[in-house]
Amino acid sequence: MCDDTTRICDRIPESPVEKARFTRRTKLLALAGGLDDIGLRARLVENVLKPTVLRCWNPDTMGWTLSVTCEMSGPDARWQFWLHPGAVPIGDAEHVREPDDALDAAHAVAAELARWG
Repeated sequence: MCDDTTRICDRIPESPVEKARFTRRTKLLALAGGLDDIGLRARLVENVLKPTVLRCWNPDTMGWTLSVTCEMSGPDARWQFWLHPGAVPIGDAEHVREPDDALDAAHAVAAELARWG
């Protein structure tokens, strides 16, 4: 392995769009960790033309899946978790950096899965 290669996590975003993409991905991965802590599973789905979503499901029932996205929205421009597609808010993501920070949103996802599944 060469010493002159950079790790992806050491890379500094060069544009506001790239910074928003990294932030969105970090918050969704934290939510995935929170879901894992309560016994649910999640998979990050990154598409070029579509928004990045977190596909969530309950491994015990293997029924419905929900897609959650993280977008900056609202009059105060805060990060929020949303069901995708649709306009149903799941929870605040402004200060989410670790799985423990996303437990409230993880429980909201679990409630939505229980409602549909």
